Amino acid sequence: MATMITSECINCGACEPECPNTAIYQGGVEWQAQDGATHPALSDDIFYIVPEKCTECVGFHDHEACAAVCPVDCCVPNPDIPETHDVLLDRARVLHPELTIADDAPSRFKKEGAVAPAAQGNGHDAAAARPATPPPAAPKAAAPAAAPRAAAPAPSVRGRVEKPVAPPPRVARPAPTFAGELSVEYDQLVADLGAPRRRLHSSLSLPPLWLLAAGQGFLGALSPAMKQRIDASVSDRRFFDPQLATAANIFLNLVLYPVACVAVAMAARHVSLFTPVPQHWIVLGLGIASGEAAWRLRESFFHAAPLAEVPLRGALYGPLLWPLGRLVVTAFGARGATSTVGFDGFYAGRDHYDEKLERERRYGSIYRLEERDDAYILRVEFPRVLPPSSLADELGLPPEMPDYDYELALRDGTFEVHGRVTDPRVRKLTAVAPAFPSEFTTRVALRQPVKGFRHRYRDKMLEVILPKATAA
Repeated sequence: MATMITSECINCGACEPECPNTAIYQGGVEWQAQDGATHPALSDDIFYIVPEKCTECVGFHDHEACAAVCPVDCCVPNPDIPETHDVLLDRARVLHPELTIADDAPSRFKKEGAVAPAAQGNGHDAAAARPATPPPAAPKAAAPAAAPRAAAPAPSVRGRVEKPVAPPPRVARPAPTFAGELSVEYDQLVADLGAPRRRLHSSLSLPPLWLLAAGQGFLGALSPAMKQRIDASVSDRRFFDPQLATAANIFLNLVLYPVACVAVAMAARHVSLFTPVPQHWIVLGLGIASGEAAWRLRESFFHAAPLAEVPLRGALYGPLLWPLGRLVVTAFGARGATSTVGFDGFYAGRDHYDEKLERERRYGSIYRLEERDDAYILRVEFPRVLPPSSLADELGLPPEMPDYDYELALRDGTFEVHGRVTDPRVRKLTAVAPAFPSEFTTRVALRQPVKGFRHRYRDKMLEVILPKATAA
């Protein structure tokens, strides 16, 4: 029998991309025949399946793919259109003349144990599978005529579709390559580019940079976000390094804080300029500087974390220097882009908490674009955990998000990242879980032309290097 979509359809669209014959259309959309002719839509309100193009996935799967991903079980056999395995196999060959579909191609009819249950539970070919009723035996002459017994009502047959219990096995696939991708390996390209170097167009550009390098001790008091913006704006660690600036500021405070304490004591008339300075004011300043340093680098002090993994916190007087940091960013020009989120997350019931950052990852909105003089470096964060949902518990899904399938393209100065959920069980979840699209597209505008790109995907992070066409 051909498959049909009942009125219970919720228009989630999960079934449409799974059909190997493009036999599923959205309500109100005209369907296209094999010869290219268009025909009126079979339904205006919900998705529908064209019987002339439906093969029940014979030749491609041993189950009906649309029914396997439907979250409400509305893809069921059509009792008005009974069809056999051979008819469906011939139709698959007509619809796909470019493919060679063998006689032993996957089919639900050949699935182990599918024939008998189909006649009893699935409704497929029930009449053919049901054994013929033997003719009644002739009554014996000597026996009196028995009263006619009412025939037992035939059990009702309700259309149901078997679904695969276990997820399809993961097939290892090579790293994909896309149009415009460079032949050099990612690690080799990183080594060739080396550390960021700012291109100097004239000798007049050097004095501001050397002045910036000399003032790193003061700029290290700024907040981590401002130091990151200055680093992206300068794009040359020879003149500004956030880690070096933070370390220099910590040592500078060992001098500034004692001097500030003595100055406060003199202003309060506790110390005279013409008398020996009491040592306890200097000790107080050193104590404040040491305590602040321990607080700023507490992960390194108490947990032995590497400095590269420690947040580069600012000093107590850092907010007072914010205008200076803003001036540096304006003078050297803002570069790159970084996406942010406004708040932490949402509560979906008492026990379900959906982190806002993870929500934005599912939309492809969490990325960072670093601009150098010779290249762009783009980092896109992919989703890491499944959204909270009772359906995920029913399907037995692990909390970790499966890897997305992705496509990369470079078009007219814009780099596009298209991600797509491929796991059929997770695609079911996209139909019912809030803020969980099955696909996303991220577009990042580039100010300067590039030669191409090279990407690497690992640990839910997509990293792309785009060397500039003007780089020497």
